[in-house]
Amino acid sequence: MPTPSDLFLSPDLTEDEARAFLASLGFRDAVAVDTHLQAMAEDLVVREALGRLAPDLLPALLESPDPDAAVVGLSRYLAARTGRSMFVDYLREDPRALHVLTYVFGASPFLGEILIRNPEYFHWLISQFERSAPDLRDLEDDIEGQLSTIDDPAEALDTLKRWKRRETLRIAARDLLRRETVETATAQISDLAGVAIDTALGVVTRQLLAAEERDSPPGAFAVIGMGKLGGRELNYSSDIDLIYVYDADSEDDSSARDFFHRLGRKLTAALGEHSGESYLYRVDLRLRPGGAKGNIAYSLEEYDEYYTSWGETFERFALIKARPIAGDLQLGRRFIDRVQPFVYRKYLDRAAIEELSRYKARSDQALGGKADERNVKAGRGGIREVELFTQVFQLSYGGQIAALRQPSTLGGLEALVRANLVPKSVQYELSHAYVFLRSIEHRLQLVQENQTHRMSDQAHELEISARRLGLGSSEDLDKQLGSYRDRVNAIYLGLFEHKKDSGEFEARQLFRILNKDVPEPEAMAYLESCGLSPGRAMLDAMLSMNQAAALAQAPAVARNVVANVLAALMSRLAECARPDQVVTRLEQLAAATGGPIHFYRSLLEHRALREAAIMTLDSGDLPSLRLIRYPELLDSLILPPEDIDTAGRKIASALDWREDLDRESRMNQVRRLKHLEEFKVVFEWLAGGDLDLLQEKLSLIAELNVERAARWHAPQSLERRSWAVMALGKLGGIELTVHSDLDLVVFYDGDSDDGPAFEGYQAFVTAMTTFLDRPTAEGSVYRVDTRLRPEGRKGALAIPVSMFQRYLDTRAEQWERLAWTRCRPLAAPPEMAARIQELVTAFVYGPWDPRMPSTMRDIRARMERELGHEDGQRMDFKVGKGGLADIDFMLQLIQIREGHRRPEFRIAGTRHLLASLPETPYLAPDEGQFLRGAHRFLRSLELMARMETDTNLSWISSDPELVSAIAIRMGFARPSAGEQLLDKYRKTTTAVRDLYLQVIERM
Repeated sequence: MPTPSDLFLSPDLTEDEARAFLASLGFRDAVAVDTHLQAMAEDLVVREALGRLAPDLLPALLESPDPDAAVVGLSRYLAARTGRSMFVDYLREDPRALHVLTYVFGASPFLGEILIRNPEYFHWLISQFERSAPDLRDLEDDIEGQLSTIDDPAEALDTLKRWKRRETLRIAARDLLRRETVETATAQISDLAGVAIDTALGVVTRQLLAAEERDSPPGAFAVIGMGKLGGRELNYSSDIDLIYVYDADSEDDSSARDFFHRLGRKLTAALGEHSGESYLYRVDLRLRPGGAKGNIAYSLEEYDEYYTSWGETFERFALIKARPIAGDLQLGRRFIDRVQPFVYRKYLDRAAIEELSRYKARSDQALGGKADERNVKAGRGGIREVELFTQVFQLSYGGQIAALRQPSTLGGLEALVRANLVPKSVQYELSHAYVFLRSIEHRLQLVQENQTHRMSDQAHELEISARRLGLGSSEDLDKQLGSYRDRVNAIYLGLFEHKKDSGEFEARQLFRILNKDVPEPEAMAYLESCGLSPGRAMLDAMLSMNQAAALAQAPAVARNVVANVLAALMSRLAECARPDQVVTRLEQLAAATGGPIHFYRSLLEHRALREAAIMTLDSGDLPSLRLIRYPELLDSLILPPEDIDTAGRKIASALDWREDLDRESRMNQVRRLKHLEEFKVVFEWLAGGDLDLLQEKLSLIAELNVERAARWHAPQSLERRSWAVMALGKLGGIELTVHSDLDLVVFYDGDSDDGPAFEGYQAFVTAMTTFLDRPTAEGSVYRVDTRLRPEGRKGALAIPVSMFQRYLDTRAEQWERLAWTRCRPLAAPPEMAARIQELVTAFVYGPWDPRMPSTMRDIRARMERELGHEDGQRMDFKVGKGGLADIDFMLQLIQIREGHRRPEFRIAGTRHLLASLPETPYLAPDEGQFLRGAHRFLRSLELMARMETDTNLSWISSDPELVSAIAIRMGFARPSAGEQLLDKYRKTTTAVRDLYLQVIERM
């Protein structure tokens, strides 16, 4: 049996015997191996040295992943060296060096070529096994020293390429020989790329400055690493994904823009162009805005505008790994800070899961056969599925949990465990699978520096792959690979599976509906199953909302945001009275803000705003259309309500600020202010506020407007202390509601025979009331009703106090006593107000007339008949049977009867009288308690009905379907909300009417 030394030293060993011996040792092609071994030994001295080395050499060769390739590489390497015999003896004296050399040649022809091209690198490489890997600063110092004496750009770039090649040899050799982990190897490959790119940028910048005779660049320029480079996960043969950002010294300097575009092109060329020293990197710029068609570089502001308006989910996915790697790193960090809100939403981006699922499916489809079971990156259970699993969670929760913003996959998985988003077991399985798959990928690429992710179909290649990984056989490789693939794919599919009980189901389903992937009947059925009926109207409203958003934004961006916001609103919409109408109004409100997508994102980020907006849009025409017309009111939805004194001071100040405007501008501004402030009061009530406070605030707004209108229009010739504006009706009783008329009466202190004064006061009242109720582009402030003045429509608009006194003494009718119970001064000097109040009190609370109950009953019946128009189809809650007028009449009669002797009954307004109702024989305590509830119910119904139509409506339909929306808003439960409301209304008004008749009889 021959010995290894015999291959070189035995003259008796025949060629056939040598080759048989080599085959018996395990070499695949014994003929080729023997040929290369003999070629190494052509020189006698070298042959003798090889004979001495042979007992160690053959085992070392056989321990390498591919012994045949190791022999070929070693043969070529020795041929390239000088002092070969001395080198062979050195290998015999240093078994570790022999192991490194044979293993590298047997594992990677690519690395072998580096050694053959630069034989001297070997001793340097061996020294690198004795020390820790250089850090970023070490790399920068090393290449800086090599370039310090080189001025020629081409020579500098070639030096850089040689340096990069040598450093790649170091990293890869240590990786193959288990001196590095996947994490440390990829980090070093990435750092090497970063230093190389930064160095190349410096070379081309100096070259461009010299060519353009500039002393310095016109601003800052940074290179952002994306993909695996950004995540410090670069492969040995990866393309490098880059984007370029600049910040010009002057935004208006177009020459600066052109300079940085040229710089970007020169850098790309320097990195990718071949020379005698090969090339540095294949550069991929397609992740920049616009992809291959976009500008080569963009300013910071351009990136900001693009990502805010047009950035799509796949770009968020890519930017997870973005990292400044070259140029002005401060600018690079500013870029990262700018894109963080785009990448990491403050809300849970559930729809992104559907988009990423589609992205993976499209990618697999595009790869076709390349995504088969042999592909460790794109295939089932491959690297991409681990990455996507991690990034879905990062995109979904990174806005709320900053610790998830990790550029690396392994770091991201660890962060998910710390955030309790995935169990430790899942992280363990995915991390180990990722490391195993990346190890395979690295060793595939180290064979010939090919950008491949696919394992060979040939059995002997699989055996070599197994050996490169330290596994015993291809069977071991297949077994481990299959196990990892199965677990990764199962975990991945569990995340992306479209499960109905999963948290992201609604967003994904709505995304599919908006993308019209779901047939319309199925989409409508789904919406109705979620309580959103009618399905047809809901589907149309949602599609319209998506289409409108897409007009202002990239369609994919709009679809993602709209799907997310609708998903966040699903349960709340199901509670709405008219969910389809709410969605339509939401679209209108978004358009009114001028930035639909920004508005929708605000809703997603602010739950309180989202809830408040939906409640408002579902509360009828008045609040919803008011908010749509004045979207600046959105801020008021999340601010705490103001107390009445603070609100009053602010409104008074705002009115005073408008005093200097011309009359037309002032009219518009006052109307606008009133609409804004009225909305705030209404919203406060809708959000759970007190009905009494609503009436008090609305009354205060009206009072301030009337007082300012009177003051602005009173001629200077009229003494301020000589006139008074008094309120009656709801304003007088401080129980104003929306669309209430203002009952006003104006008095002045003068002689009715003074014609000029009389005319002046009439003109004053006309100007004041016109200012308040004339419609303009902003609508009207209030409808003013002066018919309660003496003589009604036939009487003067302004009445001398003396004439008023004579009227009360001689011509006033009994019903007017009821009306004047709610008299209150709005704009009047104290002395004059007291004088008028004294006259009113004497009139209202004078001697009791026994005929009054009968008279009032007749008047009330005529009101019901002539104004109520209750015909079975409509029920008037104001003047109809058992309505608010019944409550007003009976209480006013009681207070007139009792107020003659008991001042505690002299209270302006039904609401206040009910609140403090003194003991009286005409109304039992339990009856008073009932009236309080009935009055509040009917007032609330009045508010809801008027908000529904944005009119002064005073009736509701008797059709349960037509009042269903109002009923739901008032808290009645589906599906019979309308019937429940009508039932309560009928019971309440019947009881009110019965009590009203009893009180009349008691009096």
